[in-house]
Amino acid sequence: MKTVEETVERYQSMKGQTALFGMYDEVKWQYVNMAKGGDGGDIGFTKNGETTCRGINYKGYPDSFFREVSERMGWLPRKETITLESYSSDPF
Repeated sequence: MKTVEETVERYQSMKGQTALFGMYDEVKWQYVNMAKGGDGGDIGFTKNGETTCRGINYKGYPDSFFREVSERMGWLPRKETITLESYSSDPF
């Protein structure tokens, strides 16, 4: 299983290569789709009974993997964690 860091590095290097621009856009769509629980779409062939990007290339990867890669690549906004400070019940 690839790490988020390895995956981000790979797609960052792909991002600047004009010859791979179409592939980059496709990967972007697939990752955003899988971050939201999708299957990344059909990829045009069958392998071990699977036809989708996720089923063939990313079996067992959680949605959170695709979400983190997509956030780091700037394809999705980062989910922010809000920490609430403790306040006294007395407003004064």
